[in-house]
Amino acid sequence: MTVWLTPDDIAERLQIKRRTAISMMYLMPYSVISGTTRKRIRVSEQAFESYMLKHSNGKCPVSVGTGTKKKLERR
Repeated sequence: MTVWLTPDDIAERLQIKRRTAISMMYLMPYSVISGTTRKRIRVSEQAFESYMLKHSNGKCPVSVGTGTKKKLERR
């Protein structure tokens, strides 16, 4: 039996935002469940696991600050 994951499921597993989970799901083999307002995508648990194995590098994620500490000059 195939287990289908929603964007909320993936966001919860990876502890990321839902929007980030959706963009990741488009990189995996996905299925579209059409709806009246928007298309809903689902990813099989097997596809999710294989994607995570291919894209893992064996290191723990490190948070990196973005931007610079230099303040912008006023005009």
